[in-house]
Amino acid sequence: MCRKHTRAAARLCPHLEDDPTVFLARSAPLYGVHGTLYGRDAGGVKVVAQPDAPLPYGHPNLGTFLASQLVRRLQSFRVVGLDELRNDLATAS
Repeated sequence: MCRKHTRAAARLCPHLEDDPTVFLARSAPLYGVHGTLYGRDAGGVKVVAQPDAPLPYGHPNLGTFLASQLVRRLQSFRVVGLDELRNDLATAS
C-alpha cells in the first residue's frame, strides 16, 4: 500500500489485524500479473491454466491471459511493524 492509504488499509483490511509485518519499500516496480490463461479448441475459448505463480510482463502468453491482480517486485525495503510505521508517519506529518 502507499503511504497515503496506510491508515485506511490497516483499519479496513482483515488481513492486517494484530501486528502484521510491513515491508517499507523504496522501490516496487511492476513485475507481472496473476490470473487465468485461455486458449481455443474446436469447442471455442476455454481455460487452459490458472498458474499459482505470476506471469511476468513480456511473457509470450500475455495475449491470452486474463489478469486479475497486478504483481510488484519489492526492492530496497526494510521490515517494520505496523506500530513503528504509524509512529514514523505521525512524526513525518
